[in-house]
Amino acid sequence: MKIKLNSKIFLFLFFFIALPTFLFSQQSYDITFKIGEIYVDTVVIKSYYGNKTIVIDSLKREKNGSFRLKKDNIHKGIGIFTVGKMDIFTFVFDKENKFEINLDDNWNYLVKGCQENDLYFEFQKANKQIRFLESKTKREIKENPKANRDSLNNIYSTEVNKFMSFQKEFYKSYPNHIMTKMVKALEDPQIPKEYLNGNQIDSTRKLEFIYYFRTHYWDNFDFSDNRLIATPYFFTKQKTYMNELTMQSADSIVVAIKDFIEKANQNKGMEYSKYILDFYIQMNRKLPFAYNEERFVEIVDRVVSGERTPWISPSEIETLKIEADKIRPLLPEKQFINISEKTLSGKTYNLHDVKTKYTVVYFWSAGCESCKINLNQLETFYKKFKNVYDFEIFSIDLDNNMEESIAFQQKHPFDWIVLKSNSTLIKEKYNLDIEMTPDLYLLDKDKKIINHTPLYNQIEETIRSIEEEE
Repeated sequence: MKIKLNSKIFLFLFFFIALPTFLFSQQSYDITFKIGEIYVDTVVIKSYYGNKTIVIDSLKREKNGSFRLKKDNIHKGIGIFTVGKMDIFTFVFDKENKFEINLDDNWNYLVKGCQENDLYFEFQKANKQIRFLESKTKREIKENPKANRDSLNNIYSTEVNKFMSFQKEFYKSYPNHIMTKMVKALEDPQIPKEYLNGNQIDSTRKLEFIYYFRTHYWDNFDFSDNRLIATPYFFTKQKTYMNELTMQSADSIVVAIKDFIEKANQNKGMEYSKYILDFYIQMNRKLPFAYNEERFVEIVDRVVSGERTPWISPSEIETLKIEADKIRPLLPEKQFINISEKTLSGKTYNLHDVKTKYTVVYFWSAGCESCKINLNQLETFYKKFKNVYDFEIFSIDLDNNMEESIAFQQKHPFDWIVLKSNSTLIKEKYNLDIEMTPDLYLLDKDKKIINHTPLYNQIEETIRSIEEEE
């Protein structure tokens, strides 16, 4: 496959992955692409959606050399013209649904039948020119010590001012264009004077300012415009909101999600509410880590409801609540059930009889290959720090094959407590669903859960972290 591209092409490039079909702002499109200097027979059209990109269609070259996209149910937003693994250029899916995009051998554009894309390419061209000048100016200053820096910077500043004037006029003339909406959506909230000390944030009111900034972070975002969810900028803003402006505790994350959904719902943005809630439910659902389980339960308890999330059916809400109730007894600070099982030789051990500062409840299986990965790390930590940190490992082999369990323990005897059972018996006796191994719970001296994880190193890290703080 040959691809010949002009080296000066300006691209927006983003990583991608497939996403299921969406339900909002869909429209049929009939678009013809006539692209110079691309010698391939197949191209792919993609579109953004939240943090993903989806493949819309694969296009075969027509007899006249063009590519034609004719498809229903495409979400309005930003489209991507792709060759192989390279995103060549972006364009707009909007109100006008039948049009033609031409790019000649020098990547000069001509759009027929679609003002939205004509304006979009005009904006991109102006942006490309100023970025190219910026790069050229920096390169000349770096490579030529004798260059007249003041002159170069003056030329650049003049062009920047022209571009800013162009932007300002563009936003004023086309307030509903997707480019205007995207730029507006990324704007930070205006900072009231009472939070400032000169040009800086008043240090005595920093916490108040942070709260104000977070609660007003979405003021410039038009939730009634569903096109924005199909651009790369919505999720960029969402990541900043959740990862940088929100403390990473389960409580703070749930408050942030709840606030976002309420603001979106109040401003006709149910698609955004649905996307974000689904995103964070799936991110935390059925993951065997304490922090994911805490977040999932908090989201179900405090966000999901018939009134706030009407797109979730009563039966789906019930399913979520059942899942949350199943996890609830195993969240941090809950006391772990008193497991009582026997060794292969018939000796009984009770979990609550273990009198150490920390106890690691370790579910594993003799035939489990993943249990053996990095097992030496846990063994080394146990032998070296068992007495230093005062902890014991209370392990239960859940393998259904007794012969394999006996053979493994003869070949690889552990120094810690090793008991024998299976997942069915553990479920019947203690209502514990151990769906995969390894599965580890770190308990305190009162057998209350500190952490839950399938990773050995997280047990070690948690104990060390607690000890360092004391």
